[in-house]
Amino acid sequence: MIEPHRKHGWELVLWTGDAFDRSTPFRNMLTDIASVLNDEEPTSVELPDYDPGEDRVEGVLHFGDEQVGIYYEHSLSYLSLTSDDANTLNVIADRLQPLVALAA
Repeated sequence: MIEPHRKHGWELVLWTGDAFDRSTPFRNMLTDIASVLNDEEPTSVELPDYDPGEDRVEGVLHFGDEQVGIYYEHSLSYLSLTSDDANTLNVIADRLQPLVALAA
């Protein structure tokens, strides 16, 4: 479900596993997400270099002409996609729905 982000814009949250599980493959998930979305629009992921102790990571998902914020956190085990345009996140959620369980 797309909800207002606490600071600005809109947010799609994907809960991905157990809290504090450092083995959650967020980077691989984002690669898979980009691959699926690339069928719709040219898509790429921009993240900082990998750090073995990383917890809170921010980046950008380039989806066509849109820039979608990426945030993931191992300590709470979630992946957040944010945009000023709720429709962009709805398109992304629609494309991902066959692959993930989206909470209502």
